[in-house]
Amino acid sequence: MAGEATDYYEILGVSKDATPDEIKSAYRKMAKKYHPDVSTEPKEVAEAKFKEISEAYEVLSDAEKRKMYDQYGKAGVEGQFSNGGFSWDDFTHADDISDIFGDLFGGMFGGGGRSRGQRSSAQTGDSLRYDISVELIDVLNGKEVEISVPHVVSCQACNGTGGKGGKTETCPDCGGQGRVQRMQRTPFGNMVSVSDCPKCRGTGRTYSEKCPKCRGQGRYSTTTKIEIKIPKGIDEGSRIRVPGAGDAGYNGGSPGDLYVLVHVKDNKLFQRDGSNLWTEVTTTYPRLVLGGVETVRTLEGETIELKIPAGTQVGGVLRIPEKGLPKMNSSLRGYLYVRVRMDVPQRVTAYEKELLEKLDDKAGTKKTSSSGGAKKSKLRQKIENI
Repeated sequence: MAGEATDYYEILGVSKDATPDEIKSAYRKMAKKYHPDVSTEPKEVAEAKFKEISEAYEVLSDAEKRKMYDQYGKAGVEGQFSNGGFSWDDFTHADDISDIFGDLFGGMFGGGGRSRGQRSSAQTGDSLRYDISVELIDVLNGKEVEISVPHVVSCQACNGTGGKGGKTETCPDCGGQGRVQRMQRTPFGNMVSVSDCPKCRGTGRTYSEKCPKCRGQGRYSTTTKIEIKIPKGIDEGSRIRVPGAGDAGYNGGSPGDLYVLVHVKDNKLFQRDGSNLWTEVTTTYPRLVLGGVETVRTLEGETIELKIPAGTQVGGVLRIPEKGLPKMNSSLRGYLYVRVRMDVPQRVTAYEKELLEKLDDKAGTKKTSSSGGAKKSKLRQKIENI
């Protein structure tokens, strides 16, 4: 094929040993880009390019034609096209057309490769999403909530047929096939489009009288109350699936599912870190230096004593086991981490100022005698009372 102006492999951007799947994938990508009805290129350019890639695919997707092309070049297959060139009517891979363009043009190409006259199969209903917010205490204890979900249900009065009393008859428009065909002119010749029958919505059955409850739709909107169990330890953004609680299906299809998306509200006192909680406690300078006790509130609302070790730094973190949140599917609880803050008074008396100045000059610099210990104890008491 040396010296040829047209190289089908080059047009599709594939190697000469490309597999049929690779060829089809390349054509799918380029066809979606250059089809005149969807391309952003000028119409003349898109039509010419689309015709070129379609001709290449017609040859390379057919094992016999590809063999002839590989052996003799374009001259080996040129006679197989009308008027010595490619025509849309020569395209023999109708199933490929449906598969490749079904997502671009809906039923124009037969809706995903279904054969003509094939009745639409049952379709599962749409799944729904429902957002719910819970408190942090609900993550600790779990909770059962009742939600009201608007959705579409199958009409029981007509058994989902849309006909009064469930009575139906063969659709006159499609003859019970559920599919209709239309001839459509395109730049590449006449094309037959196959789609669901609009009168019977692809079921092949219609009715003479509408069901008064669903007005002939076979489904109607309603609101259903559903009990949802929020498990202990649930994470922010977790989804709870309720099977069959979505919209009703079509043509006897099963209903979709309901997905409840759980959001956990922020808490003023506690921050969540997985199964652990974080909070703060404020203490005094003497208790940081000498040690002491502060009370801390837990998520449950109880108060517990927290020991401040001597020498604790401002911003230091202490932890309390089994006071965090439960872990999913486990009886174990995480830690409650307590960050230590210090309360610094904005104003002090002259006496308090004198004590603080003495402490600033002498604290931690000299060892005191036993007699000095009594003075230190009195000084500590005075400072703690500041």
